[in-house]
Amino acid sequence: MKSIKNLFKNETARKIVLFFNENPNCIDTARGISLWIGWDINIIQKTLNQLVKDGIITSHQTTSTAAYAYTNNKEIVKKIEKYIKSML
Repeated sequence: MKSIKNLFKNETARKIVLFFNENPNCIDTARGISLWIGWDINIIQKTLNQLVKDGIITSHQTTSTAAYAYTNNKEIVKKIEKYIKSML
């Protein structure tokens, strides 16, 4: 996993992580997330793929689509929340 500080340097990743941090029980598609955030779906999809690789977002694949959710890893969530608080 990238450092949280480096993760937050990417504006798209920051918006997605903040979205899931504020909505930790949310499960949505790339299209739905792009609508919530208001960004192009292609940019969102690329960033989601990277966040899945980094272990921050989980992907739930079905035959027709993928849904994304915040990680269940409490250590990662705690680090993200600590970083968010330090930004305020």
